[in-house]
Amino acid sequence: MSANDRELAQYFALEGARTLLSQYRDYGNPVPDDAEAWRRDLFPVIRGLWNAGEDGGRNLYEIAAQLRLAADLFAHDPAGGHPSLTNFPGTESVARTPEVYREVAAYVERWKAPFDRETLFGTPLTAHELALRFPRLNQFLVSYFGQDGLAVDDDMQDATLEEGLHLVISDTHPWCPWQLPGLIAECAEARAVFHTEEQLDAFFGGGGMGGGSAGERFTDFFPIVVDAFTEHLREAHSPMWERVRG
Repeated sequence: MSANDRELAQYFALEGARTLLSQYRDYGNPVPDDAEAWRRDLFPVIRGLWNAGEDGGRNLYEIAAQLRLAADLFAHDPAGGHPSLTNFPGTESVARTPEVYREVAAYVERWKAPFDRETLFGTPLTAHELALRFPRLNQFLVSYFGQDGLAVDDDMQDATLEEGLHLVISDTHPWCPWQLPGLIAECAEARAVFHTEEQLDAFFGGGGMGGGSAGERFTDFFPIVVDAFTEHLREAHSPMWERVRG
């Protein structure tokens, strides 16, 4: 393994913990020393990560283990110079970073909100938490409608929406069976979570994702995406299993 590959592996080995603390990193803030403050900040993100774990993503025990590893690395290198600690925030008191990380880890792995209805439903959803539901859709909207996206490319100005989606398919092929089903599912989930065009536009066009829609209505766009990608999978990709195997 090359040095670059080794550093890349070390970086992503702690990606779950990095995601949990990303709101501090994104705004250039340290993790508060005060446990009440970081519990309040992190609760919605932990809830979002718990929900992602229910869908097959990292579970909270894995993320807690990553936090403890990060704490050990900070204990050996308070400046955070290890490749695994890239884009990790420190704490208000730098010397307490390992201690605070271990406290957060203990809280994460003992998180009981799914069994505490008052706590679970009493904390409002945040854009940061909801964004965890749509990792594929976030990337797709930015690459399609973003500043340098496909929809605003000069060569695509006169193309129809369907033609643009077929270009996406051609760029994805032959990995479509691994990438498109998840994107289709996230389009359907977006319609289930956000019930109106105004809600969809406020989240995907601004406050949550920022990918925009280049004038397209999300209530029209998402069903077209689902139909186009599903049709391609049916026509170009045979079923990936023949029978259920025990």
